[in-house]
Amino acid sequence: MTATTMLANSSRGHSHSRAAVAPPSCSQPRGLRSLARFRPRAATTTTTTMRQLAQQHQRRARSAGGVRAISISEETLTTYEGGYEYSEQEVREMGFTKVGKPVPLGIPMNEVLDAIPKVCFEKDNVHAYKSLALTLAACAASEVLIALSPLWFLPVAWAIAGTAFTGFFVLGHDCGHRSFHTSKNVEDVVGNVLMSPLIYPYEAWRIKHAQHHAKTNMLVEDTAWHPVVVEEMDEMSPFVRAATKTILGTPIKFLASILHWIKWHFDLSLYKKSEKKKVAISIACNAAFAAVAWPLLVAKTGWFGLVKFWLMPWLGFHFWLSAFTLVHHTSPHIPFKAKEDWDPVQAQLGGTVHCKYPKWIEVLCFDINVHVPHHLSTRIPHYRLRMAYEGIKAKFGEYCNEAGFSFKLLRMLVKEPHVYKKETNYAPFKDFKGRY
Repeated sequence: MTATTMLANSSRGHSHSRAAVAPPSCSQPRGLRSLARFRPRAATTTTTTMRQLAQQHQRRARSAGGVRAISISEETLTTYEGGYEYSEQEVREMGFTKVGKPVPLGIPMNEVLDAIPKVCFEKDNVHAYKSLALTLAACAASEVLIALSPLWFLPVAWAIAGTAFTGFFVLGHDCGHRSFHTSKNVEDVVGNVLMSPLIYPYEAWRIKHAQHHAKTNMLVEDTAWHPVVVEEMDEMSPFVRAATKTILGTPIKFLASILHWIKWHFDLSLYKKSEKKKVAISIACNAAFAAVAWPLLVAKTGWFGLVKFWLMPWLGFHFWLSAFTLVHHTSPHIPFKAKEDWDPVQAQLGGTVHCKYPKWIEVLCFDINVHVPHHLSTRIPHYRLRMAYEGIKAKFGEYCNEAGFSFKLLRMLVKEPHVYKKETNYAPFKDFKGRY
């Protein structure tokens, strides 16, 4: 969801050397600014009942110290010392239920992958077809719901349809990762068919998305999203700077994937000669869907029918695409790092968030929220992600970050992580008020 990248590139190109530079003379961020401070201590673990939590919190409020990394459940709260400094209240205000310890440098990726049961890497074609049937049925049912809904109920119907449409993308996403079916030809056909109603070129997405996995949370290089680098802000025109702040500093951020979609997926010059043919085929599939479905909708239901049955669910899909991208890789304690400081296990294990959503969303979106194992290995099918995550937690659970989808989580993502700052990971736009 590179709104940052798209807007910045309209002013000038990126350079890797700029990525590691922190904003000079930037005031300390407010609100959650204290959440990104390393203060290593000997690792210890304590468990506290929720009845004792209030008393503990009062004692901590009177002291200068804070809890380092914590895990909250309905009945117990576990604290780990030896990482970022947090209090229970700060973790809740972020929308998290657990903040893991920083991942030590140098853990071999093979060691982490060995924690995942071998069966998790096996594809089951029958299960794949069941998932395909589920997403087709869910989208069809959501369109019927829209058709039967009175005007006052349409926003609810659109939210359900947007979530169902996201299931198309998630299964297409699995096809692109070669984790859907044992046949690559089947995956390419299913991927193009499912992503064409979203006007999302499957092959173009598949190629560019691979870079996100290869360079997750690598500053500038991650094609999903990255915080603005201060030199970018300095070199932007006033219009582009204002647009960047508006898009990334307001709830519009949760539709920013539309800019990513426009920037990366329709320009054949962005692809190698060997890739262009397949990319062009995917774009043609999109065009064929639009050429048939849109005029048919208008003819049968009028222009409002196009908005009602396609545009609003499509916007709902982009909300989830933007939200998933941000939720799964962004928090005040999760850093983006320059290429020379980047470590794959730190980025994929410690830089990925497991988030719990309402069950119906997890079902319609095929457990895309179980994101940690997916980033450790894209070969794991969606129906084995939960088993894989249990294996990861059994050995590396102390490093796992977990959140619950909530207004607090969305508010934090809008208000805090804007501009890259090496010392605290991020600084909000408001800290640059006197500068721009």
